[in-house]
This record gives sequence, C-alpha cells and structure tokens, in this order.
Amino acid sequence: MIKKTDCKKISILDMRVDNYTVRESLLRLDTFLGSTMLNVIETVTMEQLILAAEHPVIKECLEQADLCIVGECEILSETGNASAQRMKEIREQDFLREVLKRAVRSQKRIFLIAMTGTKLEQIQTFFMECVPKFAAVGTCAVEEYAEDLDSIVNEMNGAAPDIVISALESPVEEEFLQSHKDKINSCVWFGLGTALHYGQNRIRVGKTIKKLALRGKLHHSMSKYGKMKNKDEK
Repeated sequence: MIKKTDCKKISILDMRVDNYTVRESLLRLDTFLGSTMLNVIETVTMEQLILAAEHPVIKECLEQADLCIVGECEILSETGNASAQRMKEIREQDFLREVLKRAVRSQKRIFLIAMTGTKLEQIQTFFMECVPKFAAVGTCAVEEYAEDLDSIVNEMNGAAPDIVISALESPVEEEFLQSHKDKINSCVWFGLGTALHYGQNRIRVGKTIKKLALRGKLHHSMSKYGKMKNKDEK
C-alpha cells in the first residue's frame, strides 16, 4: 500500500510526493529562480490525494511537478513518516514563510491568484503578517473572468512576476496549469491548494473538523487501494 522509496520520497495511492526538509526545498527553489522555464511547486493536501481518483489531471500535475511539498501533517502520519522535525515544519508552514521572506529580501516579484477576491484579501493580509514588507505586483480572482482564462494569463504576464503563488482549488488549478503552463512567463508557480492555515480560531475550528473528515477519507482510500493492490498481486 505504502512504499518508502527512500527517505526523501513518499509513495501514497500510487503517487510520489517529495519529503525534503525546508532547507532542502529552498535549495531547489533557488535553482528554479535561476531558470528561464516555469518550474512548478505543488503543496500536496489530503483533499488533492482523494480527488485524484475522480480527476486524473490532479495525478498528472503532481507527477509533472518539479517539487511536491507535503502540506498537511496527516499525510506524514498516514504514511509512517512523521518525524518531529518535518511535522513541525509543516504545521508552522515554514517553507511558505521562508519563500515570502526570501522574495522580499531579494526583491522578487510575486503575483497572487485565487478563486475569489475575498480569498485574495485574506491571503494578502496573512502574508503581510508573516512578512510586513510583502507587496504583490498583481492579483487575480478567477471568479471575475468566467471562462476567459487566457485573459488571466495575459494579466499575469503583464505583471512580469518571478513567482506566481496560487490558492486555486483542485482540480481548477491542475486544469489551468495543464492548459496554460507553456504560456506563463515566470520562473516559479507555487500552488498552495487548501493547505494554507490562517484566520481566527473559529475558522481554524472549522478547518480542524474538515481535516478530521478528510483524514478518515484518506485512510479509507488507502485501505481500499491496498486491498486492490493485494488482489492484483495474487
């Protein structure tokens, strides 16, 4: 059901996820920022893993990503990779915080994209709490563009960002990348998915309940996958 190919890779539901430390992931980010091609960083969530069974594009996107970041502690727990250091890094969103700090310090341009304008405001507020000097060079709410996704790419490229930070939901993000990746003039696409934690306690309580439900579904999916795998091997 679960294979540990090495200490830096996790195989779950027939998908491989990187398990690098924050420091190791940042070294890869530095390489990406020096590239002339778009490099995709995806934050892997329980919701993504579950939805991948219904939407093959999610699995394709994760397979093609240049770096997959574990976005929720529950994934490490379910796969038996829950070291104290990694759990702390994920819980405190250390990679995201370091990306923001480095971007501000090195004057990298960041463009934000989310499903709604409200979500964009929440994310910007949270980013400024993490790094007070944070300022996006542009933002885009998908709800304002209906079916005109090409206009989103045009607006994005017009801002000439080094990094695009996306809070699009699955499978919207994966479908967008599949169709428009070659048109995006940026060094890095950093997908946050639904792993971003912010807001007041009442919001966090809601998120906790949802995460408990998702963990139950993920555990069920893994058990089902394991039984099918064992049956095929007989």
